[in-house]
Amino acid sequence: MNPLKLLWSFDGRIGRIAYAAGSLLNLTLMFIALAIVTHQSLGSRGAFSMMLGSALPLMIMMALSCWAQLALAAKRLQDIGVSGLFSLLLLIPFVGMIMIVGLLIPPGEDNDNLYGPAAPSTRSSAPAQGA
Repeated sequence: MNPLKLLWSFDGRIGRIAYAAGSLLNLTLMFIALAIVTHQSLGSRGAFSMMLGSALPLMIMMALSCWAQLALAAKRLQDIGVSGLFSLLLLIPFVGMIMIVGLLIPPGEDNDNLYGPAAPSTRSSAPAQGA
């Protein structure tokens, strides 16, 4: 899946591995952006200018990271057959942390649902032996 669609779109479904990889990518991008903003603000003189110079980039960075995590959770919820609106539970501090981990546990629906087609099966299409 395209990383931009993975992090920014609320449409479709993703499995557990794509959700975990997307969350890890989001976290990595956030840490890189935080390191850049911190490095830039340390180069300025004075504590007040450091606070003003880094506040806006930090707020933008956090908003983008939050958007990406909400999009990932919405697609994962849709994969298990639940409305993506429940991704807003991530905004509740303790509930959000539990939900991020909890979305890794249930498998997605095997069939098409309201939110999109099922992922292609990795199972062999050979007929079962025996019977």
